[in-house]
Amino acid sequence: MKSNNFPDKEILAMTPDMEGVTRPEKDKKTKKFTFIVKGVGIGTAPMKISTYAETQTKAAKYIKARWKDCSYELI
Repeated sequence: MKSNNFPDKEILAMTPDMEGVTRPEKDKKTKKFTFIVKGVGIGTAPMKISTYAETQTKAAKYIKARWKDCSYELI
């Protein structure tokens, strides 16, 4: 039986899903940015993702926080 009381290495290594880390802070003025993200996992196809952020730089920061080993391009 697996216990969720003691987090394993995979859970501890995950980026926390928090405002300012993987998404904009509440009540900030944002715009929609769309990216093509490549290299997420082994043998996966590129994915198209839309995210809201204050600037293009912060949008890229949120993408890199979620997927550290990826390459991305703005559409």
